[in-house]
Amino acid sequence: MNFKYKLSPKVLDFIKGANLEEISIGCSDSQVFKIIKNNKIYFIKIANKGNLTSEYEKLKWLAGKLSVPKIILYDWTNDTEYLITESVGGEMVCSKYYLQNPEIGLKVIAKAFKQIYKIDIKDCPFNVDIDYKLALVENNVKNNLIKVDEISEDVLKRFGSVDNILKFLRENKFTSELCFSHGDTSLPNIFAIKDKFSGFIDVGECGIADKWFDLAICEKSIRRNYGEEYIAKFYEELKIVPERDKIDYYLLMMELYL
Repeated sequence: MNFKYKLSPKVLDFIKGANLEEISIGCSDSQVFKIIKNNKIYFIKIANKGNLTSEYEKLKWLAGKLSVPKIILYDWTNDTEYLITESVGGEMVCSKYYLQNPEIGLKVIAKAFKQIYKIDIKDCPFNVDIDYKLALVENNVKNNLIKVDEISEDVLKRFGSVDNILKFLRENKFTSELCFSHGDTSLPNIFAIKDKFSGFIDVGECGIADKWFDLAICEKSIRRNYGEEYIAKFYEELKIVPERDKIDYYLLMMELYL
């Protein structure tokens, strides 16, 4: 198995005798492996120290509040962090089954959002609001981390440059409708068993934020996986009338996200 990081003694002990499979789908700086041990499925994330701390803290806070992976082991060395969690079960809603049955996928996604909206943000210690997100994209621009060739042609034609996109985002902020936000509601992070929602993964960016952010992320992922014709059906399932200006604002912001 090709590990990019040296494993800690606790991790080595846990994976002893287990079958491992590297998982490459998704956008992450972590190395992820599926672990099959004693007929149970786990996942391990391995990353540079500091990159998994947020997810670990948020998984702890979300326990009992949202269907998320159960923490089995959290460990670290001088330069590396390790997070082993139990599988939430099922498969991502962009698997072959859901690509062939997008109507079922949309029903699952609606159930997932309803769980998100039930979380009381009164005592939530994590703030990932519009200012937090703008600070992230400003840092990406400042440090030349944006790959211009990965920005859509239509966006570049409209704005002309990365700096102009950032200027638009700064000047067109709006009052947020605050709620709990998963932070990356793309289809690979939503799991289900047939028409039953089983859980979310990748909660490192969750916290208090504008409700339209998660909707924009999910819309983009539905468009990519199911097709444009399912966007209206997505909002119908949620019984939400889309506010296009706000959704399009966050879709634009995504051009400067990493």
